[in-house]
Amino acid sequence: MKHKLISVAAIAVLLFMVLGNSIGCGTPTTNYTLTMASTAGGAVTPAVGAHTYNATDVVNLTATPTSGYRFVNWTATAGTFGSATAATTNFTMPSQNATVTAHFAFNMTFIANVPDTSVPPTSGAPNFCAPTAMVNILGYWDEVMGLLNAKNVTAFLVPHNLNTVADLVGFFMDTNNIAPPARGNGVDAHFGTYAKDILMLTGGKLDYVRWDAGHPFFTPPPVLPAGKLGHDWTGTNDYSTTTNIGFPFIKAEIDAGRPLVVCFKWWTLIFGTNATDPQSGKVISVYTFGGQTFNSTTPPEQWNGSYGEGCIGHAVTCVGYILNWNPLGGAAQNWTIVHDTWATTPENIAVPWILAGGPWNSSHSVLP
Repeated sequence: MKHKLISVAAIAVLLFMVLGNSIGCGTPTTNYTLTMASTAGGAVTPAVGAHTYNATDVVNLTATPTSGYRFVNWTATAGTFGSATAATTNFTMPSQNATVTAHFAFNMTFIANVPDTSVPPTSGAPNFCAPTAMVNILGYWDEVMGLLNAKNVTAFLVPHNLNTVADLVGFFMDTNNIAPPARGNGVDAHFGTYAKDILMLTGGKLDYVRWDAGHPFFTPPPVLPAGKLGHDWTGTNDYSTTTNIGFPFIKAEIDAGRPLVVCFKWWTLIFGTNATDPQSGKVISVYTFGGQTFNSTTPPEQWNGSYGEGCIGHAVTCVGYILNWNPLGGAAQNWTIVHDTWATTPENIAVPWILAGGPWNSSHSVLP
């Protein structure tokens, strides 16, 4: 009987030790580090830095873009998101350390791969900014996009020498009064290109686009390049006088994927900074407008409006815009992104859109 009591007591002690250990320690839990990170252009919650969570913990995430930026997506080295593309979402912590990164980008709409041709044209003639701005668009639809209704409109000259096309387009635009009076504006010795000649329903660049062996014009143009095909395009001019002066038209064209020619009364630029889009890595060179300069040689433009409706100060190819941006500080505003036709400027230039009293003159779009 005594031996049985000892055995029972021993078993009781053993059970107590096992149960005691089990109850005292509980289920083992391991803390892991969640490192929050962000590209330029926004803030995140939890804040950037290291945080400690248990496996399977659900963490609430928020990405808040700053002015001029937009949220793109979340990425993580491990773990799962409720939604990787929602600015406000949740994240389930994995059984390991993890890094979560919020990605931001410029609040930008941009048409990629538009050519960036600069003056002078092959002929070396000055004041050819308008034809040169237009050949960027012709080359985009023909050689870059391969649009059927733009096939060989540049006569196989892109990307080899768009400046040669600028010479031809300049004739149809009557740039520097080089077209005969029947085509142009008469003998007035004007320099540059009139806005009304850049895009007309029966003239300007649309006549160049239509020009082929089967459609010669009554005013003898230059010799037709070999391989040049003609097409029927339409176009629109904008001389908006509304409160928003011109920008809605530009935005609508860029949103539709169509680069356009934008003309300014003057083009006195002051460099501000270079800004890099966190998503694409594209460098945008930020400029502001200085005061109007008359009879400038950089670029060589007649800016005094001495001929009829006035010569355009400068024409550029508009390829995008950024909304509500303040890269230089101060109040946020809208910016256009352009390919300047002046050879010394960077590829993608952002200039602020000034609603009233600014240098904008007109915008010209084509629908191929």
